[in-house]
Amino acid sequence: MAKAQTQTGSKAIRAAFADAKRAKDEADALNVIDPDPNLPRNGINPGQWEGAPFDTMPPDCPVKVVGRDAEGFVYCISSTGHMRKVERWDMPALTDLFAPRLNTLMWSWPGFGKKKVFDPETETMVEKLVVNRVERDKCMMAIINEAARKPDFDPNTQHRGRGGWQDSHGRFLWHSGGWLWIVDGKRLEQARPSQHDGFLYTKQAGTIEPWAEPVTAVESPARRILEDLQTWNWQRPYLDPVLVLGWIATALMGGALKARPIIFATGGAGVGKSRLHEVVKSALNGAVTTSVNTTAAGIYQRAKTDSLPFMIDELESKPGSTRAESVIELARVAYTGGDISRGGQDHEATTFTARNSFFFSAIIPPPMGPQDKTRMAMLNLAQLERPGKSGRDMVLKPETDGRMILRQIMDGWREFQDVLLPDYATILGERGLSARAIDTFGTLLAAAHLLVGPAVLEDIGLPVTDANHLGDMIAQATAIDRTENLDHWHKCIDTLFQSEIDAWRDGVKPTIGGVCEQLRLGPAAGGWDANGARQRLELVNLGCFDRGKVADLPNAGAILAVPASGPKLQRIFADTDFHKGGWYTALKQAPKGIVLPARKVKINGSTTHCLLIDLDAFERFSAGGG
Repeated sequence: MAKAQTQTGSKAIRAAFADAKRAKDEADALNVIDPDPNLPRNGINPGQWEGAPFDTMPPDCPVKVVGRDAEGFVYCISSTGHMRKVERWDMPALTDLFAPRLNTLMWSWPGFGKKKVFDPETETMVEKLVVNRVERDKCMMAIINEAARKPDFDPNTQHRGRGGWQDSHGRFLWHSGGWLWIVDGKRLEQARPSQHDGFLYTKQAGTIEPWAEPVTAVESPARRILEDLQTWNWQRPYLDPVLVLGWIATALMGGALKARPIIFATGGAGVGKSRLHEVVKSALNGAVTTSVNTTAAGIYQRAKTDSLPFMIDELESKPGSTRAESVIELARVAYTGGDISRGGQDHEATTFTARNSFFFSAIIPPPMGPQDKTRMAMLNLAQLERPGKSGRDMVLKPETDGRMILRQIMDGWREFQDVLLPDYATILGERGLSARAIDTFGTLLAAAHLLVGPAVLEDIGLPVTDANHLGDMIAQATAIDRTENLDHWHKCIDTLFQSEIDAWRDGVKPTIGGVCEQLRLGPAAGGWDANGARQRLELVNLGCFDRGKVADLPNAGAILAVPASGPKLQRIFADTDFHKGGWYTALKQAPKGIVLPARKVKINGSTTHCLLIDLDAFERFSAGGG
């Protein structure tokens, strides 16, 4: 692998000068000149601008009216660039909108009063009308009138916070809090947060800004970070450190991605999980929020409209607690950018769209369903050869690493979207990976490829220049994770087969799956015929047929008949996802030929509609790794 690099020389010097100039411009922008409200502005006296007091907004007004929501609340951008929802039209609210341009507020809607002033001509004190207050109601009428002229505004869908986004032209946009950043060719451009492309970006607390100069793969700190990541004792050393590096990139891409892969690192004491968090956190310093054993409420209260990443350590499985499961649910929703509604004050729901990336770690992960695991790359860590030591002196550069990686993403966004993602999707799709698995592993691999280039990935053991070999390797490496994620119909059959029949036979309680296996074997192979199996299966409201004995289905194997209801089945599925008849719906989702269309079957003397499971077809499907 190439020697660890970072950008040096004249390019780094130019970047440092650009940072210094921007800091000076920021400081100068705070020194706003706001003339006395009694003085004319561009020849216009206080309160006498065209359209005063409420037909139009004043000229050069520092407050920008965004619009109203469906309930009539007005949203504005304050003089400082922050979004404000105006719920009260009192002086504290107006002061907050216009500060530090309060003289402009008074000049625009002046209230006059008499004041004794010294007249130099007569050398006496005389009374004079001066601006001494704000005509609050006129200001309110002007702002509401302006809002009514604009389209309705929904802050839950139209307001974007800090982090990565994509505009309608497919360009990557970074919101750093104080600036919007975009790359045009190789030129980095910045603008103040504003309404752009149908979305509102507003000033917020600052996060990282992209490096001022282009960063090549050879200069990238990602190479040094990848070398550091290789020192952990990974289960898949040729793949897992690459997936972590890829997550660092996708964490910054945030809301610009169609799917935001989740990383879950597991391992016992002494495997280096905390040190791993430290390395990843350093690479994302200033952008990532880290926490230990947090709650979902704490996360979405912090995230709000941002697309910035979260790292959660010690997300352990704890009996009697659903805290970890709720955090996993939030990450699952954020994977594809789903809406989350939570109750708020006065019993009104608050809705926001989660588009954050998540990195979890634990000794024992909490219970997760297939819908959770399919969105994750599960990474297993083993004991280090020297507990507490990674085997390498790591160099962390939190001030620059994340900024350089962000600049790489911005410069390479088109290549990532138009070339790397489709290429990896094709490679993995040809090896039978599902669309969800491609979104997870393909996105992480493409992001890592963007940062370090193909030669480095080849050095670590990924044959990226040989698509067939690479596809086979990734498919094999992720096979166990993917086979653990059973489809609902498959999980339903497994739950049924593992359930005991509450009747003793030959000194044991048989399972439904055991009886079905005997039926599938048949008498010729030492199993049972349908009569023998039926005696046991009817005890749990199930029926069965011998191979080839179902009318119109001469080629079907041995059949298990499952009705839509039955007290024993209700008890079997009571504490599962398939309770209250849900098993019947789940079985209908099976591939054609495994679960056959419903027909009437007599069970315990009563005729009922049943779905038919072809046991031979299910056995072939399971044996084939489906």
